Amino acid sequence: MAQEQKDAIGQVLQFINIFLYVFVVVALVVGSFLIVNTFSILVAQRARELALLRALGASRRQVRRLVLLEAFVIALVGSTIGIGVGFGIAGGIKAIFGAIGLDLSESPLVFTATTLLWSYGVGIGVTMVAAYLPARRAAKVAPVEALRDGVAMPETTIRRRLIVGIALTALGAGTIAAGLIGEGGRAALLVGIGILAVLLGVALSSPVIGRPLLALLRVVYRRTFGTIGQLSADNALRNPRRTAATASALMIGLALVATMSVLGQSSKASIDKIIATNFAADLVVSNAIGQPFSPSIADDVAAVDGVQQVAPFRYAPGTVEGREDFIAATDPDAFADMVTLNLRDGSLGDFTGGTALVEEQRADDEGIAVGDTLTLRLPKGEQDVDVAGIYEQNPAVGVPYLFTLDEFVSGGLRPQDNFVFVSLAAGATFETVEADVDEAVADIPLVSVKDQAAYAEEQRAPIDQLLYIIYALLALAIVIAVLGIVNTLALSVIERTREVGLLRAIGMQRRQLRRMVRLESVAIAVLGAVLGVVMGVIFGVVLQQAIADQGIEVLQIPWLQLAVFVVVAALVGVLAAVLPARRAARLDVLTAIGTE
Repeated sequence: MAQEQKDAIGQVLQFINIFLYVFVVVALVVGSFLIVNTFSILVAQRARELALLRALGASRRQVRRLVLLEAFVIALVGSTIGIGVGFGIAGGIKAIFGAIGLDLSESPLVFTATTLLWSYGVGIGVTMVAAYLPARRAAKVAPVEALRDGVAMPETTIRRRLIVGIALTALGAGTIAAGLIGEGGRAALLVGIGILAVLLGVALSSPVIGRPLLALLRVVYRRTFGTIGQLSADNALRNPRRTAATASALMIGLALVATMSVLGQSSKASIDKIIATNFAADLVVSNAIGQPFSPSIADDVAAVDGVQQVAPFRYAPGTVEGREDFIAATDPDAFADMVTLNLRDGSLGDFTGGTALVEEQRADDEGIAVGDTLTLRLPKGEQDVDVAGIYEQNPAVGVPYLFTLDEFVSGGLRPQDNFVFVSLAAGATFETVEADVDEAVADIPLVSVKDQAAYAEEQRAPIDQLLYIIYALLALAIVIAVLGIVNTLALSVIERTREVGLLRAIGMQRRQLRRMVRLESVAIAVLGAVLGVVMGVIFGVVLQQAIADQGIEVLQIPWLQLAVFVVVAALVGVLAAVLPARRAARLDVLTAIGTE
């Protein structure tokens, strides 16, 4: 019994675990951009020091090992802190569960050696991989560079990066197309892999892709803020790799947020359409927490004046043809008047006791046709049921098999309804009947009565809840990206200390200097936001088309919400620049000018 319960919980948590693993990958990719930027700037600042080491006899391998050793130490410290914080967060979540009624106080937090090894392995591995390119670049510093006043790190051309980015984007687009053509879990996997490839391809190509947008921002900045604005845009354009890497971290997070926004809005619009076109019932009686309730409620509602008929609807686990499945049952005559059920084969008139309807996808997968006999096994044993029809997919049913109430009763299932659909008699006053039905169920607080609009809102509520959870997790990835902007600007200010001193020496005020850094931060944030939102819309449309046959048949893009994302990103850019701008403004002019 314990093993069965464990397996059942594992199946419930499977989707959550998959999403959490996806989030982990996103967080690590975003963090990698931050690490690459950090080491690139630090190595560039120590170019002359590295050149002196080379002049003293250090080999390229030794210089590379020096940088990688620093990365290892940072990764070790960061991973240790991360593991400790993660353990603390797990304890906090456990306490929250206890506060809402899910008491886990008897179950200690499980922290295995495998968890520890994976955490250190991933944390150190990602950091070392991200630091490898800066380390490799550092090793290329020639010893003769130590004799120069200004030492520049060797830079590869953007052309190679652009070619790889375009190739990855094309490969990802092809994989997405293959996934859209296919069916099932493999098709969804292909679409996911294709989206990841496109994300990485655009991130690699962003120094070129983002240049036109930054050029446009330079025009806007120059006309709005004058010389200060132009200097800010020029700073963002000065090092396209650094700007693109910083913006790409934000781009990935916002791309996923925009994707989920499009999918969520499309799902809710699809629910509204399904209920409007396929749902003919005037009222719906259901439990507020989704639990079944006594069938006597349907009898009480049917006795209300003005109610024409009621259609109870039940769900239960069962076994059909040896396959465990979730099945449903209803009153055939009443249900046909409440829900529009389109049949591909067969007739609703033949749907009576001893028969069943099968959803078309399941019928095609199992080779089931009208007239076939299915073996249904319920607690009391097996019974043979004839197939009366094959129906087109209908989210109002939501399961692959629809039986009559007689099969559920004879099969030994407890008589409990999940929904009761209610239609009103001709000439009945809606408000009066609704009030009387409310009164009929008033003694059962968890059972509520809803009209079509309220029922549609109830069906949309789980989507909103899921989106809030997803947004909360993705917000952590965006926080990492914002930290990347802060880190990059702070290091950039240190790198440009002498330049900042010269600007102050020729008359730039501290207020103007702070504005210049803020506008540079806004440019980076807007670049990442625009690229992320555009890609998110594309991904959202692609995924909606991929699952259109699963009931998400309406495409709706929340343009206003996406525009808010861009505006919020710009505000985040302002906040991210507060500390770097303050540091730049407080630099002593003479000391800054004398900095080498």
